[in-house]
Amino acid sequence: MLVDWIANVGVLSLGAFAFFFLGRRGLFDQKTLKINILLGAFLGVLTSIVVLVPVSMPTGSTFDTRAGPALIAGFYLGFPGALITAAIASGARLWMGGPFAFGGAAGPIVYILVGMALARWFPPKAHIPGPIYLTGLALVGTLAVLPCFFIDQGVSVGLRVLEQAWLLLVLGNLAGVLILGLMISEAQRFAVDNRRIRSTLKISDLARSSAGIAIWRFDLKADRLTWDDAMFDLFDVAKADFQGKFEDWENTLHPDDRSAARKAFLTAYENGSEFATDFRIVLKDKSLRWIKAHCQFLRDEDGGIAEAVGVNWDISPEKHLQAILKVKEREARAKSDELEVTLASVIQGVSAFNEDGKLRFSNDRVQDILGLPESLMVPGTPYERYCQYREGAGFSAFHEDGQILLDAGKDVPVHFRSLIHLTNGRVLSFSSVPMPDGGWVETYEDVTEKALADQRVKRAAETDSLTGLANRLCFNTALEQVVEKASRDHVADHALLLIDLNDFKSVNDNYGHVVGDRLLKKVGEILRKAARPEDLAARLGGDEFALLLAKSTDADLKAVAERICADFDIPLDLGRKSIRTGVSIGAARILPGYEEVEEVLSRADIALYKAKDERGSFFRLYDAEIASEEAERRRVKSDLIQVVQSRGLEVYGQPILNLATRQVDHFEALVRWQNGSTQFIPPSNFIPLAEEIGLISEVGDFVLHEVLEHLSCWPDTLKACINVSVLQLGDGRFAENVLNSLSRQNVSPLRLEVEVTESILMEHGSGAHADLQRLRTAGITLALDDFGIGFSSLGYLQEMRFDKLKIDRKFVSEVDTSSGSAAIVRSISDLAKSLQMTCTAEGVENAGHLYCIEQCGCDYAQGFHIGEPVPLSQIEPGFVFAGGLEHVPIEVQGREPF
Repeated sequence: MLVDWIANVGVLSLGAFAFFFLGRRGLFDQKTLKINILLGAFLGVLTSIVVLVPVSMPTGSTFDTRAGPALIAGFYLGFPGALITAAIASGARLWMGGPFAFGGAAGPIVYILVGMALARWFPPKAHIPGPIYLTGLALVGTLAVLPCFFIDQGVSVGLRVLEQAWLLLVLGNLAGVLILGLMISEAQRFAVDNRRIRSTLKISDLARSSAGIAIWRFDLKADRLTWDDAMFDLFDVAKADFQGKFEDWENTLHPDDRSAARKAFLTAYENGSEFATDFRIVLKDKSLRWIKAHCQFLRDEDGGIAEAVGVNWDISPEKHLQAILKVKEREARAKSDELEVTLASVIQGVSAFNEDGKLRFSNDRVQDILGLPESLMVPGTPYERYCQYREGAGFSAFHEDGQILLDAGKDVPVHFRSLIHLTNGRVLSFSSVPMPDGGWVETYEDVTEKALADQRVKRAAETDSLTGLANRLCFNTALEQVVEKASRDHVADHALLLIDLNDFKSVNDNYGHVVGDRLLKKVGEILRKAARPEDLAARLGGDEFALLLAKSTDADLKAVAERICADFDIPLDLGRKSIRTGVSIGAARILPGYEEVEEVLSRADIALYKAKDERGSFFRLYDAEIASEEAERRRVKSDLIQVVQSRGLEVYGQPILNLATRQVDHFEALVRWQNGSTQFIPPSNFIPLAEEIGLISEVGDFVLHEVLEHLSCWPDTLKACINVSVLQLGDGRFAENVLNSLSRQNVSPLRLEVEVTESILMEHGSGAHADLQRLRTAGITLALDDFGIGFSSLGYLQEMRFDKLKIDRKFVSEVDTSSGSAAIVRSISDLAKSLQMTCTAEGVENAGHLYCIEQCGCDYAQGFHIGEPVPLSQIEPGFVFAGGLEHVPIEVQGREPF
């Protein structure tokens, strides 16, 4: 028996020496699965050898030193290698047989579990076990294996065996553990420095090797799929069967998972987001394998998605573990450890909490991002302490309904996300997601740089680049929100100011656009000074500005507007120039009754145009008076539409006296609108309305039709004059209509005169020129009305040929009392004669006017002294002016007097 014991220990010692030399060559630094398996196999073989040379007992049982290799395998190798050791050792013991075969086979398993448990929960303080620790390991293993003696023969037989062999059992276990443990400890001391330096990398390498990650690449433009060698092994696909198509991947998927996996990939491709999903594949032997897929999409130089690059790995073991998590706590802990290793390599901070609100684990990035102390990183830390420290660091997260997130996860919505602004200026992306077991996971990512970039982009998109004020897009958004809030909350504490510079075009024309830009910047400075922090100043475009006042009364509104007007009543310092320019302001209160933003803008715009009618800087608030005027204006507009459609307008003619013959030889056609039984609406009121609502062409056609119809009945010596609106010229249709109408009525073009103002030429340019030239070429007389009061009359006389000038009544009204007016009338008359044109004096109201214009050389006279406008049907052709207030008819040759 003693010889057997010595032989058993000797075999163990030889194995220990072999193990020592392997360790000296860096075996323990290579923490790969292969090495772990080889070491497990080595220790298993060593255990089998000592099992094959057992110590024989008088009772017929046997004993050996298998505890040494088994305990050492569990302590050093962990689960994979120790499992192999246990399998080989237990298999060898079962093969040996005997009355205690099953108990003996269970012994290595118990030793391995004891070694694994002590390595995990009671590691040596120096990280290298010494003799005392190894002795304790042997004793604990010895105590743990005692129940195995009762498995085969029962308690009584087991006790008898223990009574005879307890000393050999203790000494054998002590000897085996000390021999192997001290040898391995010596080898570990030899490589400890190198192992400390590379320990983190080795763990990572082991994790990647164990995971079996495979890489693939898909060129979307070329429709080319590329796999590395690991992918072929992972998907059990032969290279010869691989065509490099997307369908190669799809065909490997389980039919039940194919649609979801394809949809997830296409959705990620369309959104340009990461693709991550799990699916099953069908291997050649029809078995299934779970695959984890993850990819990112890479963009080309044009910003389009060019290819997808991803990794796949086998997650079948994880799926199996997930199925038994709730029933096997040990597997759950193992899964948690694996998760911690994986999370240690991600850039996000990750914290997981149990259902009871206790910290389960937290990776190092959480501490880096939040600056948590080491004491709060310990598993089991209550969530309340976690939150208290985070709040002190300026961290808080909110639900969408505004409630602060402080409770232990149970009220956290699924996939809750929030941007957190810390007191130190950093910005975190925070999310909290419930777990199926009742706990939850929180993630933190530092997105400060992205948030700053987003702010810069947002600021640029909402700011006018010239003035620094809000732009039209930002203003419209703010106004929509205010109008919606006013209607929702029934409040009327906001107001809108529309601000427009007076004569800004002349500033650009006279001083250039550089000075104009300086003026606009100055307006921005004035509005910023006038606005409070809660107000919004904006540039809408050109010289149009707006100011949105919050929580303001009518008095506040008036004070702000008057302060802005006062700033523009003094010369503005623009650097090298000082310019005096006025400003017009229209304002409107934002009332709960408004449903559309356009209604607010319309009211402020109406008030703005009222302000523009005044001189200098002026402010108007849309009030009851303006509202009444607008209501009347809308009513008149509605009536005008009806009267034009029903051809209810009338055409009057005012006689024009030929001063040479003292005979009225043509009439000016004037359109009249009788709204009611006796009330006439002046053309100055309804003609602009007709232009605004697009009816001026219909009005013009009606006047032309009436005039030509009467001309066809008058003597050939009598002519008529019609006025043309600015909106009738420029596209050729008016000229075409005039010529066609003359032809239909058989009226000579020489009997028609067309009056235009120079504003037509200023606004419609070459298009109007072409229309007028076509009419003049056809023989129609062209007259330039209101001559002398515009900006460019002489210039247009040079550009466009006219037959007649009509002197504005402003000069004629004072021709008998003002030498200046008389000089102007005489100059215009001389100018007309020099250009082979005639001239007509408008506004001749008395005999003094008539005498003076005759002395100034005018050819024609028009005014109430000559005759008031009368309906065309009442015009009596063949009048001669006797010089008094009466018309003296004369007979026209060949016709009776009308």
